[in-house]
Amino acid sequence: MGTLIQGKPKSQQYFKSRAQAGALLAEKLEKYRYEDTIVLALSEGGVAVGAEIARRLHSLIAMLLTKDIYLPDGRTLVGVINEIGGFIYNNSFSTGEIEELESEYRGNIEFAKMEAMHELHVALGQGGLISADYFRNRNVIVVTDGTLNGMAFEMAYDFLKGIHVKRVIMATPVAAIPAIDKMHVLADEIVCLSAKDADFETDHYYDENKIPNHTEIISTLNDIILQWRYSSKAAQNTKTPAYVLKQTPQLRTQPA
Repeated sequence: MGTLIQGKPKSQQYFKSRAQAGALLAEKLEKYRYEDTIVLALSEGGVAVGAEIARRLHSLIAMLLTKDIYLPDGRTLVGVINEIGGFIYNNSFSTGEIEELESEYRGNIEFAKMEAMHELHVALGQGGLISADYFRNRNVIVVTDGTLNGMAFEMAYDFLKGIHVKRVIMATPVAAIPAIDKMHVLADEIVCLSAKDADFETDHYYDENKIPNHTEIISTLNDIILQWRYSSKAAQNTKTPAYVLKQTPQLRTQPA
């Protein structure tokens, strides 16, 4: 079960920007500075938070591309699929409800998965699939800009569980209590600056809500990786992410 490190709820309920939230999280993660660590961002907003953590901890950074899968009504979120085909059901469904969905909508769900995989692979372009080698034998700090139910963290755990990592740290500026409960089960350590006991819109907690576009994201990731490569003694012998990606569709449309 993960150890929770929490900020001061009243003073840290709201943030000027995602970068400021990342800086505050980095203060709580200072012990991983110059350790063999990589930040794994789970959304575009997560990159804005995670980039500041990576800069301050002198660590690598990568992004796990994901896409939401819906029923034909376009409103019911069934689950999330990642770029290597890993899929998890919406954790708000019971086992019985999942069985009903599989029975009634199997064809629709499988078709939506295939379409999503195609979009993700187009988005990846020349950069290729994310590699397990980026994370092997490293501390992995998994980051979002806010989470209601922990689904994004569950997807990250599903991706990382087959890889030998040192520790999995899950960090977010703001999270609902059900998400924190989920993170406790999944992570070795949790850093959450503000816990909420009700549903919320992530954007509400940031004064500035400019989410980086895909070109800006790739530029940010590359800058951090290049800085790490040039200054790290181990860089020549360590596999690092390479982002040579093209324009991508909007990949996350629901709260994490």
